[in-house]
Amino acid sequence: MSNEALFAHLPELTEQLGAEHVQALVARVEPCGIEQGTVLIRDQAPMDAFYLLLEGTLALSIELDGHTIQLGELRPGNWVGEVAYLSGSPTACATVTATSEAKLARLSYRDFEAMVAEDPIAACRLMHGFILMLIRRLRVTANDPILDPDGQFHIHGDLSVPWEDLVQHRHSVLAFLKRLLGGADAA
Repeated sequence: MSNEALFAHLPELTEQLGAEHVQALVARVEPCGIEQGTVLIRDQAPMDAFYLLLEGTLALSIELDGHTIQLGELRPGNWVGEVAYLSGSPTACATVTATSEAKLARLSYRDFEAMVAEDPIAACRLMHGFILMLIRRLRVTANDPILDPDGQFHIHGDLSVPWEDLVQHRHSVLAFLKRLLGGADAA
């Protein structure tokens, strides 16, 4: 892949996946760009890929009973499309709109499955990053809900997860699973 934006973030991706595993991802992503105001993903539309935001910002929203509910904004280093994959229902759970010109890396679900077969460690570390993002987003939505004067529900919060929070530490995936399952030694 020859996308300068991806290579600008390669140190962070390398830290997240490990130097020996980053190529499994880089070989499979496709660069793409969208203009400000462009809808990348429409709520309830079919999904077939993850998108890594490399440059720009994205807004997340949903439609409920004719009202638009703003969920928040994402900055570079964050992925979208993970909920559709993890839920087993290949439909979007939110509308994703560019709030500025954005550069992204697209990883199809099919290519992710190939990565699982070829380099399961890279795929597991990437999945761990997705889970960390989902946990952060859940915490924000639970802690910051607002109703505006028209009765619209808003969640004003930073839904982004900084790159450094996605970095893998030795045995962190195993420790994460132990903590998740209530294991005694989660360190």
